[in-house]
Amino acid sequence: MAEPPRLETEQPLASLTGTVTRGIGLAGMGYVLSQVLTFGAYFVLAKLSYPAAFGHFAAGTVVVGVGTLVGESGMLAALIQRRERLEEALNSAFLATLGGGVVLSLLSLAAAPLVALFFHSHEVGVVAAVMSGWMLLRLAAVVPDALLQRRFSFRRRVVIDPIATLAFAAGSIPAAAAGLGVWALAIGTYASALVNVIAAWAFAGWRPRPQLASMAMWRELARFGRPVLGAGMIRRVVTEIPVIALGRVSGASALGQFTYSSRVASQPLGAVIDVGAYVLQPAFARLSPHDERFRAAVRRSLRWLCITAFPAGLLLVPLGTPAVVLVFGEQWREAGNGAAALGGYCAALSLDSIASETWKSCGRTDMLPRMHGVSLIMTAVCVGALVPFGLLGVTIGMSVSAVGVGAYAVRGMSRALNIALADLASEIWPPTIAAIAMAGTLFCLEHLVVHADRHGAILGLTLLALEALLGAGIYLAVLAVLAPRVTREFAGVVRRRARLELARRRHGAARRS
Repeated sequence: MAEPPRLETEQPLASLTGTVTRGIGLAGMGYVLSQVLTFGAYFVLAKLSYPAAFGHFAAGTVVVGVGTLVGESGMLAALIQRRERLEEALNSAFLATLGGGVVLSLLSLAAAPLVALFFHSHEVGVVAAVMSGWMLLRLAAVVPDALLQRRFSFRRRVVIDPIATLAFAAGSIPAAAAGLGVWALAIGTYASALVNVIAAWAFAGWRPRPQLASMAMWRELARFGRPVLGAGMIRRVVTEIPVIALGRVSGASALGQFTYSSRVASQPLGAVIDVGAYVLQPAFARLSPHDERFRAAVRRSLRWLCITAFPAGLLLVPLGTPAVVLVFGEQWREAGNGAAALGGYCAALSLDSIASETWKSCGRTDMLPRMHGVSLIMTAVCVGALVPFGLLGVTIGMSVSAVGVGAYAVRGMSRALNIALADLASEIWPPTIAAIAMAGTLFCLEHLVVHADRHGAILGLTLLALEALLGAGIYLAVLAVLAPRVTREFAGVVRRRARLELARRRHGAARRS
């Protein structure tokens, strides 16, 4: 099933639009499948375990999360961007990430007592020690992942991610049923990482030849990846600020609630950003030498990212709390409140995402640390000021910070690509207004009239689904008024896709006959 290596070929520019469109569809299908499986696993775990177990696990994996970024060192982005001497680059990156994984796993193991001391928990320290080996498995998949993404191979999303999620469920659920608590999450995480690395190597169809590696090539890759690494490190610290703040101030139970609120909130964010970024980075890398096409592609991508991400994120504001309560139970209501407060965070972070992929593709990786530096400062200030108010305060602080970072990202894209700020703003404001109108209407409807979480699970979820459909109608109606050109463009895309699909079916029928 492995695809043959195609290291030196480039995707023809004329076919990129079709490849990207098809890729987003396939990657989206794989992402939805993975998230359905993940949701099922966490639904069961929510019934079998308790919030403090998730809190201990989140605190215990702070160090390994940062260490993984150090070991990757921007190699993934450097390999995707690479246009020459690819075999030398791949083998150099392979040795660097493998060696880095061993060293960083040992350092993480040594740091475990400090983690226990910081969080005032012996169990958190033991979790940190046990999870130190996870970094090595994660870093072992960097090179095959880069190869799959370079080739626009969507097996990573359609096949590998779902089977890794199944491995997590198969490892964690029986262990949780046996009463292992936090260790059920550790077992599932290791099972998922092991399956992930095996599948990535199998599908990449590439075998290392270490004799081709060179220190000079490693320096080239590291030079490109250094700003990406710096930005990733800062971004990871930003991600861990709420974990550190809640774990230190509010305790493991609040941190466990935050784990579920952030996981629920990540669904709309990931569905748009994760899928789009997986396809857009290699596509932008191909287009970056062609200035006009590149700028047009960035504007079009920004437009459709905002159109999809903004309503997906802001839908959490009115419906996040009742959805979490109905699905996971009353004990997770605080997590629902946190998910609702993260609606603005999810919507605004899409701007951060597209700016990152744009800067990587056009060689302006120096912009990444700047943007994430702004994010670090704003998150530290907003979360630090609101952490006395617990989980709700922390999540509100995250949303406020994300809006500020999104504004900075748009300004940075304007300067780096020489696109007028007004042109970028024209792509953003219509979906912003439409999404706010939708969220405001649904918030009044749900919290003043419907109260879906006061009903039984089936009736309550049915009411939420109907509210979501109503919200989609409101959003599309407002968007059609504010941006009729977008509506016509969308209708044209749908018609073209329908014609292509019809032609494909007719061709297939003709061949069979």
